[in-house]
Amino acid sequence: MSFARQLVILVVLAAAAAGGWYVWRGGAGEAASDGARAPTTGRAPAPVVVERVRFASDAAIVEAIGTGRAAQAVELSPEAAGRVVEILVEPRARVEAGAPLVKLDAERERLAVELARVELGDARRQLDRFERIAPGGAVSESQVDSARVAVASAEIALRQAELALAERTVRAPFAGVVGIAEVDVGDRVDEETEIASFDDVSAILVDFEVPEAFLAGIARGAELELRSWARRGERFTARVEAIAARIDPVARTVRVRARAANPERRLKPGMSFAVRLPLAGERFPSVPSIAVRWEREGAFVWRVAAGRAQRVPVEVLKRSDGHVLVDGGLEAGDRVVVEGLQRLRPGREVVVRDGAEVAAVTAGSDGG
Repeated sequence: MSFARQLVILVVLAAAAAGGWYVWRGGAGEAASDGARAPTTGRAPAPVVVERVRFASDAAIVEAIGTGRAAQAVELSPEAAGRVVEILVEPRARVEAGAPLVKLDAERERLAVELARVELGDARRQLDRFERIAPGGAVSESQVDSARVAVASAEIALRQAELALAERTVRAPFAGVVGIAEVDVGDRVDEETEIASFDDVSAILVDFEVPEAFLAGIARGAELELRSWARRGERFTARVEAIAARIDPVARTVRVRARAANPERRLKPGMSFAVRLPLAGERFPSVPSIAVRWEREGAFVWRVAAGRAQRVPVEVLKRSDGHVLVDGGLEAGDRVVVEGLQRLRPGREVVVRDGAEVAAVTAGSDGG
């Protein structure tokens, strides 16, 4: 065989070999491409242990220290200057609204009242006389009008004198309890002098601070519990009466006021109280803590649906007793994976086993 003929045969064989390699390589590439599109093809189902999602409340209990004060409280002061002549009540006495408490000297005011009464009587008699004789022309109509004005002026003068006399007695502004008197009989007082404290203790108001994070859970009328160190072992019920309109920008708290009925007057203004306020909350999915996984984008859980693993992003809200309240796309009764997590990928087929079976498979596998 000539050299040229041998060369032609070698070229044909090389071309055939190259074509076969190309065809084989292309088929392998297509297979690799199909594998990339369906990474789970040909893989055995991953054994997992699951637990059902249940819903629970994110209710909380706020504990704080509060200070009590009377439902109404004032410092009694006289409405006029004068000398104390009588103190009518003892400290801690309970009196009704309007009851006299302290009297000041009032002799001049009584005389002024008597004089105003005399002048009023005289003005009325003058008016009566003018009205009787006016039809006969003995007095003019203008004289009758002047007599009427004099009567009105005398009535006003009498009321002013009576008011000045009434101001010589300090009275209870509302029903309440008198404190210790700060003055004695014979003392000179004026409008700035504080005579005694006066409190309405039929109810006690307790102010306390609540972190702003709990503000949404507080409502007027909510019931809470009070305990006082002055009355150990006793618990008192109160209700939220008011919530401040502003949040303290430094402490990040909001002031809350509660009202506790005090019919037996066992609670005193100024007492400190331990406050325990249960807060109702929303209901959220609750999952075991070990079901929650983390990645750069945040937390997630694996949910089993239709025999496959689904990754569900969640926001962790609260941890308690081995469970976590989360906010995410979970429904009551959903199954979340608690064991076998390291073998899961989105869409991977799974088979639900008990814990012992999963542990055996995991220990004897390479994670694939």
